[in-house]
Amino acid sequence: MKNWYRTIFLLLALVSACSIDGNEGTPEDLKLINQGNVVLDLSDIDYYDFSTHVVYLKENNRLKGDFDQLHGANLVVNGSEIYPLKIHDLYSSAMPVGPHIQSLIDNFGDFAFRISFSDFPDGFGSSIQDPRADARIKSALKKHHKYRAGLSLEAESILRQGNQIKLKIKIRNLDSQNYYFLDPNKMGDALFHYFTNGLVFFDPQEMEYQQNKVKHEQPESIQFWSLDWMSVIKGKESKTFEFTYPFENVPTGRDLKFSFFFPSPERSIQLGSDLDQQNGRIWLGNVGLEWTKKF
Repeated sequence: MKNWYRTIFLLLALVSACSIDGNEGTPEDLKLINQGNVVLDLSDIDYYDFSTHVVYLKENNRLKGDFDQLHGANLVVNGSEIYPLKIHDLYSSAMPVGPHIQSLIDNFGDFAFRISFSDFPDGFGSSIQDPRADARIKSALKKHHKYRAGLSLEAESILRQGNQIKLKIKIRNLDSQNYYFLDPNKMGDALFHYFTNGLVFFDPQEMEYQQNKVKHEQPESIQFWSLDWMSVIKGKESKTFEFTYPFENVPTGRDLKFSFFFPSPERSIQLGSDLDQQNGRIWLGNVGLEWTKKF
């Protein structure tokens, strides 16, 4: 009997050693290492939104707002290097390739940062695979309950009426928690399109982009935001919106490459404490669509 109790005790001790705050594994399952030093690991991360690749940080994290520590860092999961991370200076003439942080754009106060990605063909018909979606990253985040799927976006219809295009899109909350999002019906087209270019298309025959002619309304300042602009999308809920976009000329009979981005007040939110509101959490980042259409 004595040996039986000793065995049970050892098993409980082993389970406890492998558990942190009720999660299996250790924070070192996923970490960013720069020149041999851990600059960030799971103990610093509140959660990672995969829809926007925005990493939300705990209040007491080792970066302390110094995102330069991430330049040249390698993201490592369970001892395997997934990808190197760079910080791209917006004033640089070189185009970033692969995972990177755009200075002044991908840093949100000291509470979050976004990992952007640029994919350029290598000249032989292939493209660089986006390593941010690596299944090992998602698995490590899920194991520690730090994974969020975020919002998804889909085009329900796109119709041409002369040089106007009517677009119907659907946003869907893939998570269980509620999110506040910029509601174009509350903001009006002009203010909403200050935060996004809306629908744009590229004409391969003319080798040029066409922007829509919707007017933009600038808020009081880039830091200004209002909860009155936002609505709540509940967990697993979807919402549909329609837009009408006038263009200078919409060609017929040839493939046009369209893109649309649904925005957030990401440049306006300065404090992490502003994210949590009474009925949910403000969603940051943007989700986009790209597709080819012939009219």
